[in-house]
Amino acid sequence: MIPIIPVGTQPQRRPQKPPPTTPQQTLYVRNISEKPKLKEVEQQLKDLFSQYGSVVDIKVKRNIRHRGQAFVSFETVEQATKALQHTNGHFLFEKPIDVQYAREPSFAISDRLGTLKEHQEARVVVKRKLEELKATEKPKPKRLTPEDHLPPNSILFVQQLPVGTQEHQIVAMFRQFPGYKEVRLVPGNTEIAFVEYESVFSAGVAKQSLHGYRLVPNQELKVYYARK
Repeated sequence: MIPIIPVGTQPQRRPQKPPPTTPQQTLYVRNISEKPKLKEVEQQLKDLFSQYGSVVDIKVKRNIRHRGQAFVSFETVEQATKALQHTNGHFLFEKPIDVQYAREPSFAISDRLGTLKEHQEARVVVKRKLEELKATEKPKPKRLTPEDHLPPNSILFVQQLPVGTQEHQIVAMFRQFPGYKEVRLVPGNTEIAFVEYESVFSAGVAKQSLHGYRLVPNQELKVYYARK
């Protein structure tokens, strides 16, 4: 079933690096539902992970860019490993969470180990180097397709729909945006469709919100203005 995507929701970001394999006391948890309040998320994480050991710290990310992520630290590496094995893929708030070893211990663990000052100083150095690298990088030019040059239109052309997508699913996805009128399917091709709105502005809102959204893990939805 294709989900309804709230306005402004961005496609789930892919991890830039493969997950760490070195066992440690801190676990990284992602793909947490962003709907519940942060206190509720923290409590649910505590209830879940405390079944596998002594949880010494839970940090739920609060800024918008990193919502849906958290770090859970245990008293021992063995406890963290047991928790990872039992909770990776567990459904929390109706979503399967992704649990990995963190790339570095949390500050709470460093404090317990007596290495907090060194950890904080190393974090500052890494942050400074990343900022310097970012300042010297040239922005990569966006690869444009012929469809990107089409003028605005109240009708959208939708590509790369998952095979077997039903009309009511497409309707549910696009109807959430103001000004929706109708979906028109293409006989013999279930991977494309046209969606019409009452105005160019309404079509633009839907296009911006849904272009690039991943309905399935390895396939992005393509939404362009239709040719006039």
